[in-house]
Amino acid sequence: MKNKVIWAVALSILIFGGFMGKMSQLKDNGIFYLKDIEGQREYLNLFPIEGVAGDGTQGIIFRLEDGALSTKFYPFDSEQVNNLFFAEREGIKGMEKYNYNYYNQDFRKGIFASTDSAPSKDAKIQHMDSFYEEIMDDMDFYGDEFVGGETDIADKVDVYLDIWGMDFEGQARIRTGMTLQNQDQVYYYTRGDYEDGLTSFTHSFLNDGMQEVDGFCAEIGDAYYCMAIPSAEIYGMEIHGECQGDTSLFRIKQENMIEPPELDKEEELYQQREYGNAEVLCTFPVDENNRVLEAFAVGDHSLGIFRVQNESLFFEIYDTEGNMIAQDLLTKEQGSKVDQIEANVVAWNENDVSIYFRTYQVVKDEDNYERWEGIIDGMYQFDEKGLKRMHCYGDNGGKLLSVCRNNLILDVSMVSDEQRQLPYYYGYQVYVSVINGDTGKILYRGKFETDYDEDLYKLFSPYNIAKDAPYLEEAMKAYNVDGIITQRQRQITNVLPINGKVENVWWR
Repeated sequence: MKNKVIWAVALSILIFGGFMGKMSQLKDNGIFYLKDIEGQREYLNLFPIEGVAGDGTQGIIFRLEDGALSTKFYPFDSEQVNNLFFAEREGIKGMEKYNYNYYNQDFRKGIFASTDSAPSKDAKIQHMDSFYEEIMDDMDFYGDEFVGGETDIADKVDVYLDIWGMDFEGQARIRTGMTLQNQDQVYYYTRGDYEDGLTSFTHSFLNDGMQEVDGFCAEIGDAYYCMAIPSAEIYGMEIHGECQGDTSLFRIKQENMIEPPELDKEEELYQQREYGNAEVLCTFPVDENNRVLEAFAVGDHSLGIFRVQNESLFFEIYDTEGNMIAQDLLTKEQGSKVDQIEANVVAWNENDVSIYFRTYQVVKDEDNYERWEGIIDGMYQFDEKGLKRMHCYGDNGGKLLSVCRNNLILDVSMVSDEQRQLPYYYGYQVYVSVINGDTGKILYRGKFETDYDEDLYKLFSPYNIAKDAPYLEEAMKAYNVDGIITQRQRQITNVLPINGKVENVWWR
């Protein structure tokens, strides 16, 4: 028995040693370096970067600083390496960083804002002593039918902002100044009672093709800055003129948020109360010709707002007192066409910020398929000299990172490998460029050289490629399973600035 134990331990050590040897071999055999194509590499010194590359079985974290590239190998899949990468960026150490889940962190701390509604004070309300059965086919409720309930239907509703934090108990509820009114729209608030004594509440806000209103909230200094932002495109149906009134930028401190008051019996269906002490800093009109598209923090002392005024599209920066300190007119003709904005914000320090943005028009075809058509993309530099729009360059596809500083632009982009027209092969090259933000002239251009093309051998090795074999794409049909292709093809998945705080407002 003793000998069996010794042999088992020895075998385990041998297997582990073989595994570590294989991992060491993979680590040492990999090719990953930056090849200079043109210009001077010294321009990269202003933009030290780090990132993640790998596949479903192994990965690396790489750093490019002062022109020198270093890599660290991990025997984990790319998702695990990404979690480790972001944990290290957050300064998490020890074993805790191996349990970090990047996608769940935003919900564990911080401040949030959402929107809801209640009938306006001057609304006409129809009361029914039953559940609003017209929505039964579209909603998922507990049980098959209700034994009782009640419904209020209003012809006009007010929009409210709800603000709360995950790490404290206080909340706030603010009437925004926006109202929703459409003669073809039913605004309902309903309660359904089940036979077992349980109750369900629901209402039409954010449902049934009604105009959606998002809640924005950012923490700057010792206060929270919040705004309700109506969307122009709602669940495939464009609605003009339903949202009226104005939307405000609010400021509220944590000590001015309170425990929500208990509801009275008559407030079960909806609530018209406001609570918490919020200040109105500035206000914007909302109608079919005027709307706010997006808001976000710009560094530690200001906020950025994209908005449409008649046919014009503006980008503006406001200080924390609600004063506009910078403005740029992007276009006078296409403002009404912009439905969505994406922005990637990098704060180098409290007064030096890079803002890369894309604007889209959402178009639907006859089959209700949603297509996003790019309208304008560009980049802003915001520093002690003010707001400056950088020289437009290239197309807006395949960018891993695009930032600016000191009138220079760093662009890290994926370029498809068009020389290899192969089924299910997602190969691309990653180029690194530094561009003069005033003239658009390329000052440096390089390329990450890797052995990732060797993944083709893994991809096609199980298939017969002789002359009399079936077409490769036909033979590989069973191979086209979500996730498997990615697992077997290594790629660069993330690139971020080492010394910059990154905020993606929303990135497709």
